[in-house]
Amino acid sequence: MVAVYVVLLLLVLNGGPVSGFKLQIGWSGRVSAGSSTTFTCSSNCLANCTYSWSLFNLTFNGSTLTWTPDGLHPSVTLQCTVQKNTGDSSTTKTILEIKNPVSVQVSPPGAVPSLNRPVDLVCHINGLPPPTLFALPVVWYKDGQKVVWRDHMHLLHNTTIHFDSLLPSDAGFYMCETMLKQTRVFSLGYLLSDDAGWNVSISGPDQVFAGQMCSFTCSMKCTLNVDCTVRWPFEGGFPLGSYFSVHENQLWWVPTVPGTFQNFTCLVENVAAGRSAKATKMVEVKGIPLSGSIQLTGLSTLIFSLALLSMTF
Repeated sequence: MVAVYVVLLLLVLNGGPVSGFKLQIGWSGRVSAGSSTTFTCSSNCLANCTYSWSLFNLTFNGSTLTWTPDGLHPSVTLQCTVQKNTGDSSTTKTILEIKNPVSVQVSPPGAVPSLNRPVDLVCHINGLPPPTLFALPVVWYKDGQKVVWRDHMHLLHNTTIHFDSLLPSDAGFYMCETMLKQTRVFSLGYLLSDDAGWNVSISGPDQVFAGQMCSFTCSMKCTLNVDCTVRWPFEGGFPLGSYFSVHENQLWWVPTVPGTFQNFTCLVENVAAGRSAKATKMVEVKGIPLSGSIQLTGLSTLIFSLALLSMTF
């Protein structure tokens, strides 16, 4: 028995066949666009171990990785793998939330762009005074393409687009690109719209029946997951029911408590641009289903849930 313990101890000390490695990815400080961060992958693999990283479908070798984000991705998945010469391996992943100090802002702050009115878009860098910012190279983009300058548009101080009079054709998603610590960084974007709102609305029944599946759709005047995102904050409480599901701008619900009211709120926003709009709909739950209504049993609810899950993925 003592000999077995000695053999096991020698295997561990010499990097023998130990499976199920414990992996951890560590770094110091926050991950920010334009600033380099060194990531370290550590494990309980003691010898004959090879480390590799996966980022944007690219592979890098070594137990450390130094990376400088360019601002194009608000979050990324970083993966580390350790492998022994015996073939045993383990992998761990982490999602990195990336801060971006560069943004496009409307000037003056809080102004709402309006047709036939002047407006400025400023390439702003947190903590950087204007004299220093004016000296940096700045490139402007609209909807992913370099801005085409027209007669009513002017570049001020190398960092500001000035519109003499906003036209419908000026609407689009604006970004700026500059240099931070010798690294190209793309800003958070700003959605310049030709009107003050996104015309958000919720379509669906005003009255629903306990045990009956109902659906609601949030409609908006912006391109979902491009110009804006949508979420359903339940400010008046989570809906009571036997089934509930949300996928992007659609919501499904099977209420169970008649005689109650439920408020649904759809919030459409562009966090980078600081813009948002919302709509609220009050729904009454009735106790007697209409003739021919769909009653969901436990089995049918499960089938519907699996169908929604397949749609999501």
